[in-house]
Amino acid sequence: MGVSSRYWEDLARHEGGSAIEEIWLNHPLVRKEVNLRVSGDSSIWPTPWLRSQIQQLPLGLSIGCGTGAFERGIVAFNVVSRVIGIDRAWLPLQQAHRLAGEAKMSDRISYVQADAVEFLRHHRDRFDAIFFHASLHHFGDPRTLLQVVRSALRPGGYLFFDEYVGPARNEWSVFRLLIPNVAYYLLPRRVRRPGLVRAPINREDPTEAIASSRIVPALHATFEHVTTRPYGGNLLSIVYPNLHRPPANGVSSQLFDEAITRLIHFERVLMRFGFAPYFLVALAQR
Repeated sequence: MGVSSRYWEDLARHEGGSAIEEIWLNHPLVRKEVNLRVSGDSSIWPTPWLRSQIQQLPLGLSIGCGTGAFERGIVAFNVVSRVIGIDRAWLPLQQAHRLAGEAKMSDRISYVQADAVEFLRHHRDRFDAIFFHASLHHFGDPRTLLQVVRSALRPGGYLFFDEYVGPARNEWSVFRLLIPNVAYYLLPRRVRRPGLVRAPINREDPTEAIASSRIVPALHATFEHVTTRPYGGNLLSIVYPNLHRPPANGVSSQLFDEAITRLIHFERVLMRFGFAPYFLVALAQR
């Protein structure tokens, strides 16, 4: 079993583990902002937005499904009638199967342990939709992967992903970290934890963001009909894990929320000036 496989067999990784509070998307103000950027409504998450864009589809495939939260979501919102989730890690698949049963969705959700590329190559023209939810950035060759995704879709089928598409793990530099560090030092001293914001590279998983910056070019090279909803993350996803959260260091909830609001404002400015987003939702059709 490789390093990455052992890493993802740990169920705590899929549930956030002890680092759950460091995930920027968990903060209510951030979540509302992301929803607004994707759907136009701060109360509408990307999954119900997706449902508003398409009719209910017969069969979907979710790649890199982990413990199955996304599959349960798209079934609950009737994005698909049935969905197959695939992953290379066995323990998360067992957990996903159990949770689908508890949600009384076992008749609509099934799980398979499989390599994504090989699975897709054996299922040409089969699926009405293929989904990646924070899993596409773990693949080393997005162009080849999206080509086999396209071939596994039925004519008119959809590709949907919600992904990190920013700098790959080997593309970080002092220059790229300059703006995040300036934004960091404009926050109140009490909120700031380390002296510097460093590159967000996960050393424990060598597949993390291995070719993330090539995802968007590969998408447009493979699919003609593409809708994207960028939602930034250029500052929030990098700076957020470096902040003291209440009540650490005497930080109040009000002070922390004020810092998050300031970062949201800074990101809006970056997006207005045309900075390429680090995260986006995409919907493409074959």
